Amino acid sequence: MALKLSKIIKNRVYPYIFFKSNINSFKIIKLYKRIKNLVLIDKDTYLNTHNTNNLDYILHYIYFGSLKDDISLKKEYINPIFDLDFYKGNYLENSSNDPLIDYVSSGFFKNYFINYFDKGYIENLNDTALNQFYLGFSEAINEEFQNNYYLTDKKLIIPYIESNEIFKTDTIKVGVFLNDTFENLAPCPYLRIHEPLKELSKSNKFHFFIYGMDSYHLMDFNKILNSKVFDIIIVERILPFLDILVDKALKHGIKLIYETDDDLLSVEENSPSFEYVDRCRNEITNYINNSDIIVTATDNLARRFNKDNVEVIKNYHVDSLLPIKDYKENNSNSIKIGYFGTKTHSKDLAIVKNVFKKLKSEIKTEYDIDVVLEIIGGFNEDYNEDWFSKIELPENSMDFEFFMKWIYNKVDWDIGIAPLEDSYFNNGKSELKYIEFSALGIPGVFSNIEVYNSVVKDGINGFLASNDEEWFEKLKKLIIDKNLRKEILSNSQENILNSYSLVDRVKQWEKILINLSN
Repeated sequence: MALKLSKIIKNRVYPYIFFKSNINSFKIIKLYKRIKNLVLIDKDTYLNTHNTNNLDYILHYIYFGSLKDDISLKKEYINPIFDLDFYKGNYLENSSNDPLIDYVSSGFFKNYFINYFDKGYIENLNDTALNQFYLGFSEAINEEFQNNYYLTDKKLIIPYIESNEIFKTDTIKVGVFLNDTFENLAPCPYLRIHEPLKELSKSNKFHFFIYGMDSYHLMDFNKILNSKVFDIIIVERILPFLDILVDKALKHGIKLIYETDDDLLSVEENSPSFEYVDRCRNEITNYINNSDIIVTATDNLARRFNKDNVEVIKNYHVDSLLPIKDYKENNSNSIKIGYFGTKTHSKDLAIVKNVFKKLKSEIKTEYDIDVVLEIIGGFNEDYNEDWFSKIELPENSMDFEFFMKWIYNKVDWDIGIAPLEDSYFNNGKSELKYIEFSALGIPGVFSNIEVYNSVVKDGINGFLASNDEEWFEKLKKLIIDKNLRKEILSNSQENILNSYSLVDRVKQWEKILINLSN
């Protein structure tokens, strides 16, 4: 090695760079061996990138590439398993330093990682980094398999989906792709996917790998699913790489499930979601057409797919977040009526605007009862009128778990309302508000459309209203009759306890997954 260095210097191959370099020849020998052993530089790509031939590419890198090439160029020839941006951002105080030179000279000995997913997998500088990384990862994932059936750690599940190794287990391996970040799950992924599958994982029959939006920017979509790492893939609603999942699943014989509780392809043009959905329309349709099973939340939505492979798993009561509240006795001369929802329901709330203006006045005059309407969300921030009181949404209100616990302690309503515009899109929605009001100890009045009239028996476990007159009369009945409020609530709570159990939904998922894997 020393002779090679002497010959290179003597023949003036790199004389200027060598004498200007702050790396002495003794260090170069060590650097050379370590970089060569780790096999992190692709020889052909490096030589083509620098238009050089018949040179020792590692020495050229040490003397030239490491000093002169910018990060973007280095990414072309350095194996992406060594994440240059990650290493530079986490360990290099001097941004002009080269990450690879720093790692082989000192970073390895300081236990620095080569990428976000590294957990100390590189144990020596005498073997290829790729072999060590995936060997270390394989050991880690096999150990994890023994103790955990619901895997969410990005440092394991992302290398897993990018690996070529097929891990043998006695379980059914299910890759789950959410339309939200996993750390702050919105209602749809929490209710439809996370809660039932997490519960199902306790059976030890399945390994679930949960990928959220916070995983996707860390994944190389062109490198995922190189083999049958999953038996089944579940996609919730919409993703930016559906076509890739379909192609890879078909290639490796992986079964596909599409899950949605909304008719996304029928979103109206004035919806905030329309542009995004429309841009992905072909990909959504392609995934649906290639799905082995489609899971929806309502019978109406199931009919819209017009396919034989649709299963209905209805929403349910999440007892862990909303323990059943007892009826609240109210002997005062004030009644609180409430509504909560996202800030996209101005059309729905407009349904009851004139009703409440009339109701407040007449109930006060006739019964000396003050009617207070409290709205959480519903309207954009700049909407403010005197027919309701606004309760500001908390920060992080889209985190379903946080929001449910917040609203459980926040509201003390006597009656709840769920106005919903009678539209094609809305009639594909579920009766979730009915379930939530019941759990919160609040009897409700609901729009008389299929979403609610399929479950609410008018005057028994709630009230249904089709027009201003019906909204007025049915709200009035509940306002003036506290015993009726108590009776309605008792019936609705009995209904959700009997018909909206998480246990039943878990059994449905288990049956679907087992049948699909056979």
